[in-house]
Amino acid sequence: MPRSRPALLVVACGLVLLEVLVLVAAGVAGTATLVRGSEVPAVAVFLVVLALGAALLLGAAARALWSGRRWGRGPVLTAQVLLVVVSASLWGSGAGPRAGLGVLLGVVVGAAVLAPPVVAATSRTGPDDVDGRA
Repeated sequence: MPRSRPALLVVACGLVLLEVLVLVAAGVAGTATLVRGSEVPAVAVFLVVLALGAALLLGAAARALWSGRRWGRGPVLTAQVLLVVVSASLWGSGAGPRAGLGVLLGVVVGAAVLAPPVVAATSRTGPDDVDGRA
């Protein structure tokens, strides 16, 4: 990949890393809840593992996009769809502007990842692709 990256790729990777930080913070908060004594520890453990696993996957996907690998687009776009759906549901439940931020974030990252310059910059395949054709 050329040394210069499209501005939308930089924006998308930065926002995905913000999502990673939020997921890690959620995992830490869940761990703190477990340490203090959760009423339903199995659920808390599941949510901590889910948050930290999603953070790991999104971090790896952002790194793949930054490196020009196409496989990173799938996990990032899937996460954005889920973010928009959950945020829209929260908005409908009365969460207000905070939920609107989730919708906005998901739409901006999704649009950035699907922009033609970003798709062109992230179309490389390589040894970390399962069959060489991602």
